[in-house]
Amino acid sequence: MTRLYSLTEAGRRAFETQSGKVPLDSRRVLGLIKPDTDPQNVCARLGWSEAAVIEILEELEFGGLVKSIGASASPDEPDLDFTNSFKVADIRAALRARDKK
Repeated sequence: MTRLYSLTEAGRRAFETQSGKVPLDSRRVLGLIKPDTDPQNVCARLGWSEAAVIEILEELEFGGLVKSIGASASPDEPDLDFTNSFKVADIRAALRARDKK
């Protein structure tokens, strides 16, 4: 699963003030981050490789300017898979089992 990125308050301020403490390429990336931004969208907008964008996003996350979610599916919340048919009764049973935890 792809990580999704959002600005932190510090990231928003760094972009708005165009802080020289943040490299220009990093500020360009910050300017494209909205809530739950997929890195592939940033790649497409900038024309950069995914590796380059991911590297910058990781640096920004380390610096507290962005946060990410969705690194992998939680054991409690498996990935949805619609490749096969499913039954509503099975979903209800799974929800009841989850609620009993």
